[in-house]
Amino acid sequence: MQFEAATCAGSATLGCQTPGHACEHRQLSSGSMAGAKGPRAVAMQFLAAFLANVVAMNTGYIVGWSAVSLPVLESNTTEPSVNPLDRPLTRDESSWVASLMVMASMPGPAVSSAVSRRWGYKLAGYLLGAFDILAGLTVMFAPSFPVLLLGRVLTGFGAGCSPVVSTTYISEAAQEHVRGSLGTFFALMFNAGVLLAYTVGAVAPYRIVCAGAVVLPALYLCSFFFLPESPQYLLSKGRSEEAAESLRWFRAAGHDVDAELKALQSTLSSGTVEKGHKRLSIPEFFKDRAARRGLIALVVLILNQQLSGGMTILNYVVEMLSSTGNGGSAAWSAVVVATLQFAATFLSSALVDRAGRRPLLLATNAGMAACLTALGGYFFAQASGYDVDPVWWLPASVMSFSLVLGAIGIGSLLFVILNELFSPDALPVAISVGLALQTVATTAVLKLYVVLVVWLQPYGCYWFYAVSCILSNVYILLFLPETKNRPIKDIISDLRGESKKTRAHKHRYNQVTAVESQT
Repeated sequence: MQFEAATCAGSATLGCQTPGHACEHRQLSSGSMAGAKGPRAVAMQFLAAFLANVVAMNTGYIVGWSAVSLPVLESNTTEPSVNPLDRPLTRDESSWVASLMVMASMPGPAVSSAVSRRWGYKLAGYLLGAFDILAGLTVMFAPSFPVLLLGRVLTGFGAGCSPVVSTTYISEAAQEHVRGSLGTFFALMFNAGVLLAYTVGAVAPYRIVCAGAVVLPALYLCSFFFLPESPQYLLSKGRSEEAAESLRWFRAAGHDVDAELKALQSTLSSGTVEKGHKRLSIPEFFKDRAARRGLIALVVLILNQQLSGGMTILNYVVEMLSSTGNGGSAAWSAVVVATLQFAATFLSSALVDRAGRRPLLLATNAGMAACLTALGGYFFAQASGYDVDPVWWLPASVMSFSLVLGAIGIGSLLFVILNELFSPDALPVAISVGLALQTVATTAVLKLYVVLVVWLQPYGCYWFYAVSCILSNVYILLFLPETKNRPIKDIISDLRGESKKTRAHKHRYNQVTAVESQT
């Protein structure tokens, strides 16, 4: 998940990155009857993406909470209005407060997937909002370290659930030509939440900071109330009239809802996924060629995200920006970093459906590799005794630029691509396995960085990260299919190695089967 550290502004997603959902009823061909493509035609889809991802904003907020709250909880003051705990936290206890949230997020995707698959996204969203409010209140009024840990475990579990309820709900309602832009809303709102936490933490006391993690899920509950149930879910349950009403809410006036509904029904009934609309078991998942190749791509992208040096760079940027000597500079430097992340993710949202996934990943990885190479060269020259004063500006500049590139590329696109690489019956396993691997990778990167610095020196670490970006680009260039504006079933066919002729034959067969079933 995209909860890499307290100071991380969501350079990817516990994610989640960005994200992701394990629902069998995912959009397969919505948008094939796209109709008009102007701003008004997709306005309701963008509104829904914003409202559904208020919960992602809360996820970012509770990640940012650690950066601004742990220094207060470690302070020696006994004033309850400053530190409400019965005693100051030790550094080791603070690390547990930060890291337990990451660990607690692991079962979230599987649980929220099961709930939304059986009872729908609406109920899953209501339960998540109520649960997040309870978790926020537990942290806000925790009188001691054990209760605070309990609150962080609860917030972590809710954070693990949030990508399921938000990103795949939107992917099922999105038309293909805006699916990428809508998919980046999780990262966008996540970074907005981190920015909000840093800003509130710079000007407000501890209790007010905690109150934000109660207000945001309450706003999410209110906003989610006005959104319809996923048309894909309704159709999979045989509720065709309600599915049509849901599609009409998401589509512009004049859109041919009946034609799109028939296309979706044909996809479901004709067996686009050969094993039907039933969740694959783990053994079945690994026997499926498309699922295996999709998982390999997901693992490479997760490693790309974690080994691009984003976490290390983020911490160095904060340290450099806070060296001005002003008392409040540390808090405001975090605000600057979060602002960079948010602006970069906004740019990614604007570009993803224009430039495509692969070009954005290739370009940003190449840029990060160049920045990291230059940064390693700076520290190598410094360690070798060369005078680096003439280029004093280089470390802060390239660190910030690399941070921005990471947020535009892999940081925002991981959840977008995750939702496009797997068939509906394989996605639940992919989400659970992928996000578990991401949590392990995040923990390993955070814990092993100190060891790498000793082994490789700082310049060696940055060069290692640069090589990781280059190797990721090799895989992306050779093996990752472009998913921009493509039906999910075509992407799955690519992963299975099917030719265009085979796909055309299957399409004709499905059309004939659908006509025969209607007659």
